[in-house]
Amino acid sequence: MKSSSLVLNSIVISAVLITAVLVNTASASTPNFINSERVHEHEGNINGLTTMVSANLAVISSDATVDESLANLIIEKRLRSAIRGARRAPSINAPITQLGMKLFFTKALGGEKTVACATCHHPELGGADQLSLSIGTNAIDPDAIGLERKALNNEVTIPRNAPTIFNTGLMRRTLFWDGRVEIVTNEQGVRTDQISTPDSTFNSVDVNAGDSLTAALSRFPVTSVEEMRGSAFPQATTNEEVRRHLAERIGDYGGETGSLDTNDWLAHFQQAFNSDESAQNLITFDSIALALGQYQQSLVLVDSDWHRYLNGDPTALNDQQKRGAVLYFTPREDGGAGCDTCHGGTRFTREGFVNVAYPQFGIGTQPDKSDIGRAAIDPTRRNQFAFRIPSLLNVALTAPYGHAGSFETLEQVVAHYVDPATSIEQFFQRGGACGLPQFADNENCDELNDQAQQNSQAALNRFERSRFVKPILNAEQQQDVVAFLHALTDHCATDTDCIQQWVPNDSSNDPDNLQLRARFTP
Repeated sequence: MKSSSLVLNSIVISAVLITAVLVNTASASTPNFINSERVHEHEGNINGLTTMVSANLAVISSDATVDESLANLIIEKRLRSAIRGARRAPSINAPITQLGMKLFFTKALGGEKTVACATCHHPELGGADQLSLSIGTNAIDPDAIGLERKALNNEVTIPRNAPTIFNTGLMRRTLFWDGRVEIVTNEQGVRTDQISTPDSTFNSVDVNAGDSLTAALSRFPVTSVEEMRGSAFPQATTNEEVRRHLAERIGDYGGETGSLDTNDWLAHFQQAFNSDESAQNLITFDSIALALGQYQQSLVLVDSDWHRYLNGDPTALNDQQKRGAVLYFTPREDGGAGCDTCHGGTRFTREGFVNVAYPQFGIGTQPDKSDIGRAAIDPTRRNQFAFRIPSLLNVALTAPYGHAGSFETLEQVVAHYVDPATSIEQFFQRGGACGLPQFADNENCDELNDQAQQNSQAALNRFERSRFVKPILNAEQQQDVVAFLHALTDHCATDTDCIQQWVPNDSSNDPDNLQLRARFTP
């Protein structure tokens, strides 16, 4: 048995290493990670490797099936560490990225100068805010983030959970929970290089969107009364007018001249863009969004234990994580969890939309306090209660989970997929909204449960009519899947010193003395 184990370990390690070599060979002429088309050029080699490994494994004792199964899955599914676009990410040290970081952390982009982009998307909080439902302009303490952030009169004004900004630059189709910023598809269903946003009708081009999804995304939180704008600029009747006011404020010109007590932004823009243009020409919202987008694109955090394992380190995963990986990638009809049906690919998302009946609560987006998700953008039956499939890279850092942050732990999330009806029942047994840390001390939390059970049941009814096949996993298997999800965490993302690269911590990075001085409990 001991000799069989040694042979197996050799084969498993070889499978990982040879797969990595084949994939890297496929991308040899393209230094910026492999694109999917080139993988097929080496399909014969990979299939040959599968045959070789399978033939050798046939003589190995069956008590080492986890390593065997994972080795085969790596080959069968062509699992690889190379992520398309990751190497093209802007450096955090690039001048425009540095400008974007300063803009991301200034409260001057908040209409009332009380909210920064980083308020809800802080790198030290997993790129999000640790809250079920974000708190924007109605916070008691503008510099408090995470669970330290409290709303005036406990009022909830934002209906959704803040998605992480980690790896948003790797997304190729949509952003936001409902996908309201997305790449336009033509009549043949082929994606173009143009972008649709809330400023344009569904699937039509927004000519002002910019050249990236992250730049386009950056144009909208600042226009939201609840998120960043507040009661500022009462005469502005369009999103573009709000953005113009903000550009004039940052640039210290036009109607916003002198609106910041301290303003050194022009020097920072001139340095970043290597330009001596005037503020009126250089500091527009287009240039602001470009810099914000580039900063977000720089937050590529993909150095996880799983990726190290795929790169040939057999010790990167422990046995439980290996079992979880096998369950994750094994189809449900074969006894696995089949997670990669939706959360597949190197980015661990297919970027589609799906209704998985996460509990509904809070103010919602509709008059009945429901949140119908994608259906509000593209009103088809299949989109009812469907939300964008998020990447699971760094998912262990981004709790709470779901469009409304209804689950505190990954254990609860995995259990929900196994039995959504029981999961929803248990959510309300815990108190619904009142059982969540954010609302534990909120004496009005019961208001957030108004119509929540009815709306959750409506989402569940729609889910039960879908083609979704629930995985059959016992308690131990669920824990194995959770262990694997923890293996998707980037090492820098959990290293306080490393993540500080993306946080402006000195006065030279504070052009207006309005930098977010984040106060939170780690």
